[in-house]
Amino acid sequence: MESFEFIVVGAGSAGCVVADRLSAAGHTVLVLEAGGADDDVFVKAPALFAGLFQGPHDWNYNSEPEPGLFGRRVFLPRGKMLGGSSSMNAMIYMRGSRADFDGWSSEYGATGWSYDDVLPHFTASENNAEFVDSFHGNEGGLNVTARRWLSPHADAFIESAVEAGIERNPDFNGAEQEGVGLFQLTAKDGRRCSAADAFLRPALERPQVTLITHATVHRVVVDDGAAVGVVYEHEGALHTVSVEREVILSAGAYNTPQILMLSGIGPAEHLAEVGIPVLIDSPNVGQHLQDHPLTILHWDTDQGDTLSDLADPALFEQWMADGSGKISSAAAEAAVLWKSDESLDSADFQMVFVPGYFWEHGWRRPTTSGLTIALSYNRPTSRGSVRLRSADPSDAPRIVSNLLSEEREVDAVVRAIGLVDRITAGGPLAKALGERVNPGRGVGADNLKDWIRAETQHMYHASCTARIGTPDDGVVDPELRVHGIRGLRVVDASVMPRITSGNTNAPTIMIGERGAAFILDAADEAAAVPRVSVSAV
Repeated sequence: MESFEFIVVGAGSAGCVVADRLSAAGHTVLVLEAGGADDDVFVKAPALFAGLFQGPHDWNYNSEPEPGLFGRRVFLPRGKMLGGSSSMNAMIYMRGSRADFDGWSSEYGATGWSYDDVLPHFTASENNAEFVDSFHGNEGGLNVTARRWLSPHADAFIESAVEAGIERNPDFNGAEQEGVGLFQLTAKDGRRCSAADAFLRPALERPQVTLITHATVHRVVVDDGAAVGVVYEHEGALHTVSVEREVILSAGAYNTPQILMLSGIGPAEHLAEVGIPVLIDSPNVGQHLQDHPLTILHWDTDQGDTLSDLADPALFEQWMADGSGKISSAAAEAAVLWKSDESLDSADFQMVFVPGYFWEHGWRRPTTSGLTIALSYNRPTSRGSVRLRSADPSDAPRIVSNLLSEEREVDAVVRAIGLVDRITAGGPLAKALGERVNPGRGVGADNLKDWIRAETQHMYHASCTARIGTPDDGVVDPELRVHGIRGLRVVDASVMPRITSGNTNAPTIMIGERGAAFILDAADEAAAVPRVSVSAV
């Protein structure tokens, strides 16, 4: 039976990093990816990312009825290809605040995950085109830059925010997160730089790495309390592969808990309901799901230089020729990071400016030009869950995010809309804004909260479903080892004890770096001795 020192399940933001770091140290690594290649032009073209939704590169999940959103089912796109969601996101490079990581360490027992602990792992990955200082790296594989097509409305938004009392911030990932400024993106020369570009492709040049795409993992094989292999489906047949050291689950906040539960690791009562034998009663598997609620406001405009003409073939030809023009835009240009409550230790809102309509995941496309300000609530307290639909690995999991399930979260969104009202009331941006069409004229103070619940979506930032903690309140220990099972780790956004205050791709890549360091430290301490053969499984 074929055997590898390490098996990495999932070639997404963290899995690509793990495969790169382990193979660079000389270890043999098998990477199993459920999706296929990332060679679609919609992957490479920043402005076209929403065109990947509900296509062959998307897991195409939908939530169960959401209690805080009037029972609406919410679309939950996730990347199903090399690079995972880093190949279909809006490419925003946002790490989160110092308070996020210090809170992980002090409030959740995530020893070794304070800001000072994780900063070197952020910089190790990064190749920043603009900043050369102690907060940034310039030799990593992940290209980070602010260079792309920008509308003149971005400066107008920034200036209007400054007039409303917001301080300028040239670097959201520097000394301070709060303020207003331009986003940096994971891009180079007008094209996406995904985790597959930055980490997996260099790894695949090494003979130690084997990649199998279209490989759906059914379960982790456990013998005598240790992970000894993986069962996966490929081209209609089941295969079992043996591991000598560790299995690393990097399948994301929805699929990682699904695989754990399919393997018999999860809440015992729930596993019994779907007919799966219980190996480890781990009640927190699939619990504590968090995402950032996203409430989007729109205005008509009669100004030019918006993204309303992206379908023009000439723009695509320009981008194909040299990576320039509107197709190099990732839609999100600038942001305000702001505290809606001064008692908070970090910003609880990320207000994203888009020089066009971004409405219903990009599907609703008005024929007129528009501008968007999207309010990402960065400090939600609501938590949802991921559960199995059945014991069949091909069945999508049952997902409830519980967005806005607490009234105080809606109150915070109301306060954020108040700040947007101040920003848009004066300054240069006001000159570009026509009628506010969402919320429209029929929405006032008496029904604003209902509008928020009826319209809010999310920021595609699923996390926390296999979080760091003790066996009583978490799934993995601070070194990301699954409680109760030797040789099994989770290395992806699932392990976050609490969601970060910003986009989650950058911290997930950091988790990949941190996890790989833990794995290599353990490998240095232990002899490479296969534990158990799985030939009889």
